[in-house]
Amino acid sequence: MKKAFSMLELIFVIILMGVLSSIGFYMYRPNTALLDAQYTLLKLKEARYRAIGYSALDPSGCVTLIKASLEEDTTTIRHDLKSAITHTAHNDTICFDALGRPHDMGFSIDLSTLAHSPIDIVFTDFSDNQKSSTIRLFPQSGYAIIVDKN
Repeated sequence: MKKAFSMLELIFVIILMGVLSSIGFYMYRPNTALLDAQYTLLKLKEARYRAIGYSALDPSGCVTLIKASLEEDTTTIRHDLKSAITHTAHNDTICFDALGRPHDMGFSIDLSTLAHSPIDIVFTDFSDNQKSSTIRLFPQSGYAIIVDKN
């Protein structure tokens, strides 16, 4: 009657577990489109909160939706964007006024530049089966959420 495993059986199980875990490790890829959307959402919220309460245009209340501009910020941890960015804004720069409302006509803040429809910012990762994530910025409140997390 056998009461224990042989050394050969234990070695075989350990090798099998190592092979399976290494395959699983290399198959896992983070959703870079979602990570880029979360980072940009943080930047939009930060710009909105900086702009609230100011009566004059403050450049810290603006976000430029270009890869190089989003990556150059040195006040926070550096994040390299890996996704392509497209948006429905009229300009690449979105500024917020003292009430937190978005303006999508560059660095100008007056009633004519106020956003009148939701702004969608789409991040697409072409290297990973075209996964995408979408940020929706609402016009009257400046509230922003991630609506699509493919």
